[in-house]
Amino acid sequence: MSTACVLLFDGFEEIEAISTVDVLRRGGVEVMTASLAAPTVTGAHQLALKAETSIEDLRTGKSQALFDALIIPGGPGVLQWRHNPVVSGLIQQYYQASHLVAAICAAPILLYDLGILEKHRYTAHFSMEELTPHARLHELVVTDGNIITGCGPAAGIPFGLAILRYLTNTEIVKKVAHGMMIP
Repeated sequence: MSTACVLLFDGFEEIEAISTVDVLRRGGVEVMTASLAAPTVTGAHQLALKAETSIEDLRTGKSQALFDALIIPGGPGVLQWRHNPVVSGLIQQYYQASHLVAAICAAPILLYDLGILEKHRYTAHFSMEELTPHARLHELVVTDGNIITGCGPAAGIPFGLAILRYLTNTEIVKKVAHGMMIP
């Protein structure tokens, strides 16, 4: 069974996090949410969620050595984590181990800051255009190697399906999409 970790932080974009977790769990992926600060985080639209683990547990291996995927939703709160050594180290750890790193909306800036996106095609939210100058803003989701990016809230389900395809197979994606009535 594939595994994934979704990072949560105050100001995260709820639809991007929840739709991704939902799609992956429907497809049989074991998903854990991890808080970057307090156990309970509040999204950009005031939805409070309790994370299942902490970033500290991820760093020290108390949760699991490495998941198959590290997923970062966007939202205005993501900008506070730019240049944070703990977050940057976690992203680099997954990327260098050739595990999937997925970021949506404003979150690709975290990968861009680390130089990871220099080697990949990617998308991001249009509000990040000046900070991510080569983003393919007209594309909902871009998969390039072990990097998957999404452009924003409307891409939540397609982003989740792209991650599911990467972690499983096309048949599982078709079954999940059919069950969700996605053509």
